[in-house]
Amino acid sequence: MRKNLLAASCGILFLLGVDHVSAGHVLSPPLKLCQAADGNAAGASTADVPIEPADSRTQKAQVKPARSAEDVALSDRLQDLIANKLQQYMARPQDRTAVEALYREHDFSPLWVNAAGALPNTREAIGFLHGVAADGLDPKDYPTPTFADLDPTRLAADELTLTNSIATFVRHASTGRIAFSRVSGSIYFDLKSPDLQQVLEKIASSHDIAATLDTFNPHQPPYKELKGALAHAREMQDTDAVVPVTKTKIAPAHQRGRSEFEVAATRIDAILANMERWRWLPRELGTAYAMVNIPDYTLTVINGGKATWSTRIVVGQPGKHATPLLAETMKYITFNPTWNVPPSIIRNEYLPALERDPTALARIGLRVGRNSDGSIRIYQPPGERNALGRVRFNFPNRFLVYQHDTPDKYLFSKPVRAYSHGCMRVEHPDQYAETLLSISQPEERYTVQRIRSLYGGGERNIALKTQIPVYLTYQTAFIDDSGQLQTRPDIYGLDKTIVGLLKRDPRSVDVPIARNYGGDSNPVRSHTPSARHIVEQPYGWGRTGDPYFSRSGTSSYYGFDRRGF
Repeated sequence: MRKNLLAASCGILFLLGVDHVSAGHVLSPPLKLCQAADGNAAGASTADVPIEPADSRTQKAQVKPARSAEDVALSDRLQDLIANKLQQYMARPQDRTAVEALYREHDFSPLWVNAAGALPNTREAIGFLHGVAADGLDPKDYPTPTFADLDPTRLAADELTLTNSIATFVRHASTGRIAFSRVSGSIYFDLKSPDLQQVLEKIASSHDIAATLDTFNPHQPPYKELKGALAHAREMQDTDAVVPVTKTKIAPAHQRGRSEFEVAATRIDAILANMERWRWLPRELGTAYAMVNIPDYTLTVINGGKATWSTRIVVGQPGKHATPLLAETMKYITFNPTWNVPPSIIRNEYLPALERDPTALARIGLRVGRNSDGSIRIYQPPGERNALGRVRFNFPNRFLVYQHDTPDKYLFSKPVRAYSHGCMRVEHPDQYAETLLSISQPEERYTVQRIRSLYGGGERNIALKTQIPVYLTYQTAFIDDSGQLQTRPDIYGLDKTIVGLLKRDPRSVDVPIARNYGGDSNPVRSHTPSARHIVEQPYGWGRTGDPYFSRSGTSSYYGFDRRGF
């Protein structure tokens, strides 16, 4: 009955001239119903009626809106520039690869413009780049176009100019305006630039571009405090008063009588250099970590955002014995350590002494032998007068430095404490060990008394169950607990070098240069009058199994003592 009614309805529709009705009008559903009725009349079931696949409908729903001829022309110009002239806009090959992949994925649609000019978010991005001086960067390093010329070729060029400026800012903010290898061979951080393609996608799609760009700047509290100090110092440049007494450990005699403008300029340079070094550090320092401030001669343990313990230290002498800047991990503590004299000290100091007097080293408790490869080994067994004292703190690194006790405590009373061969001597190593172990394995209840009970006897290692980050930093400017700017002498000249590089050609200073880290750690192969054959592991990190412990469970540390005491 239903089929007959449908057939009759269809006949009436055709008699009424439905063939003149547009398929988009309301009559189209009845037509489909009639077609279905015809199919049913022929014996077909409703399940046999073709149904449009869901994924096809989804694809149709996601069809990109049609672009104007002007926007198509702009995309064509952009594609042509990327294919043939991208190197004129982006110097770094890895950046060009990422940018080409990004635009190709978007059918070469611009991120910042259309045929009518700059998009709304583009002005926000440009405004942010104009204000990067607040973070110690130079806006001139990130040129921004005006997008005033609406010629498609000019707009495409401006698009790539802004993309390159944003990519450059992200890299500088994330890993530093200056490549640390250009500053010194005693600096190393494992820096990795963000994935540029993902970064540009994130920025271009952001609803708050300024906030998104700012996430690439450091956000550690000391950095933010320096940012505030930078703004204040720049305000001070507007005055021309005689400088008041400033808060430094060393009296600023060199500043007396100078104008506030001159002193502010000096402070600004120091702050800029320190902000740059903060860009080399990890963004997340960790819940608990140990931080050395080399020019302040201090070692501080931070836990839960607060300084829980601090002590004075002795650091490396300026020059070839400078304490390096690095970020590593404290892995274990050695009690009653053997001091294996570094090859550099053997070569430059002890061999000449032995040539003059074959008994010179024996008189100060050092022993001379040979490693299994024939190279010379000079070492000092554990004991009260051992150069490393009773405790050594181990964070394996390419510079082969560490922190340790010392039998010579008198240097801690001096205001300037740059006397070592690069390692850090700790004034209160028992307290330091207690602090680290209380963080790493609190259930074992280590105390200073228990730590001291380990002194004496053979070498012994205690592994940290929770390893603790260690940062060797160089902070000549920082904000103290009272909110005052503190400055320290530039003992290694790093501020001077960084400021000089900041004022050079920006196209080269962010490009790393090769460094031979640990180049003076080669074994010493020379005859000595008192050498006797002793089979030992050779100096170096090459080791089977665990690189930090030998098979017997004692410390395999011959490759770790390059800088000595």
